[in-house]
Amino acid sequence: MKHRGLSPAVVAGLDAARACAAIYVVVHHLANARGLSHGWGIIFRFGQEAVIVFFLLSGFVIFANERDRAHRPIGYFLRRVRRIYPPLIAAMLLSTLVAFDNGDLAGRFSVQEMVGTLMGLQDISFLKPGVVVDPYLGNDPLWSLSYEVAFYALFPLVLGAWRRIPRLTGHIVGAACCLCYADFAVSPNHASLVAAYFLLWWCGAMAANAYLDGRRTIGAIATPTAWLVALCVTAAIPVAIHGAGKGVGYYPLLPLRHFVAAATVLVICFGPIGGALARWSVIHARGFGAAASISYGLYVLHFPLLVDWKRADTPSGLTVAIVLLLLLAWLIERQLPRLLPRAPSS
Repeated sequence: MKHRGLSPAVVAGLDAARACAAIYVVVHHLANARGLSHGWGIIFRFGQEAVIVFFLLSGFVIFANERDRAHRPIGYFLRRVRRIYPPLIAAMLLSTLVAFDNGDLAGRFSVQEMVGTLMGLQDISFLKPGVVVDPYLGNDPLWSLSYEVAFYALFPLVLGAWRRIPRLTGHIVGAACCLCYADFAVSPNHASLVAAYFLLWWCGAMAANAYLDGRRTIGAIATPTAWLVALCVTAAIPVAIHGAGKGVGYYPLLPLRHFVAAATVLVICFGPIGGALARWSVIHARGFGAAASISYGLYVLHFPLLVDWKRADTPSGLTVAIVLLLLLAWLIERQLPRLLPRAPSS
């Protein structure tokens, strides 16, 4: 079957979701750092859910762009490395400069964090057990990149199996992810947790497949959605056994919160409401497109500049930090790629 392309409304909707999620994460961390997430500020407490939106979007976009060429691994992995690592390295350099300017680089620098972040092993240890290494110099948003790197690595393997036996592969992925989370609950380890989260990314990929095949109802993604619900149930078992722990922002409730958010977003966005939002996004396509084009830069750079940097503690300093953030995000997202060798397109 010949795949249809993405409509202008869907492209605009994807840009809108990416831009809004990135901006929300920035505001979330800024509000938390300044004690503004209480009272009316509770609306800024859902930065974790915004990251889950990124996982779904990533699966959708990568599948749409790579479904016919990911089986050629050299080009695929070069394109993924070219996309994820230059901004990551820029963010790590920025964190280093900020820590040096703050005067605490020597006390905070960790070779393990630096190497672990470059290797895609980072996560946030005070939120969950089994973490290998924390993000370099406390740039907490980088936690999600270790998951993305793993998802990118798994995709060609799963895609190859899915092309041959799509129905069975869908069930194997779902069952394997639930089993991996069960393994994590019994013996916390980073690999099992990341593998469990692959189901969220795969749900985004299967939504893209259904859309491109012209099947645009929630029934078209019933299998991955059902397994996502099963993952929610699996994550609810440790909560039932051990209780809520430290609260909704920590294990064991945090992964359950992530999985429920993913299922909710998937059902809403792959239905009439999602279609209406996509059509509305067309009206503001230019603005959303501009914001989306620097969204990854905003995501990886904002924490050291707006939260960690001591000079941003004053109104004038914060203004300077915001201007720097926008400029640097534009440079690494819009200008830096022009200087890098292009990866093969096939």
